[in-house]
Amino acid sequence: MAKKAKKRQLDMIINFVVTLLGLAAIVMMVLPNVGINDSDTTYTGLQIAFGYNRKVGNSEVAVFNFSFMNLLTFILAAVGVVFTVLGALGKGSKFAAFIAAAAFIVAGVFFFLSISFCLPNQTALDIGSIFGANVKDALHLAVGAIVGGVVSLLAGIAQLGRVFLK
Repeated sequence: MAKKAKKRQLDMIINFVVTLLGLAAIVMMVLPNVGINDSDTTYTGLQIAFGYNRKVGNSEVAVFNFSFMNLLTFILAAVGVVFTVLGALGKGSKFAAFIAAAAFIVAGVFFFLSISFCLPNQTALDIGSIFGANVKDALHLAVGAIVGGVVSLLAGIAQLGRVFLK
């Protein structure tokens, strides 16, 4: 009997840690995810996912357009949190834990692909192609994408460990 209670307590601790890691990944939406090389200019996860316009003089210039794949990264992290909480409440089964683990792992990989998923302004892309350059080559991953990727992958691995160690 004590062994079963100890196992249940360990499951709850792992679910709590996985939920915290998932929430940390979602919070990375407001931190810099992409930066410009040799510059202090950075863009948050919200800006690269939903698009960003910069005011120049009296007009606004689009820097990034809406990127569904960058938005999907944060949605997958949220799905992982939801299925982890459902599992902790006893509403989910092993299948729910697999869904949470898969969502976290895919989100972790997608965090590291944030630059590939960015949709810079078409005019900037056209000007860059005239000079034989790619605008995305001038970008680098910032702290939000790196931390988000790491904590998402850790959450996915912990969720898989919880399932397979039963």
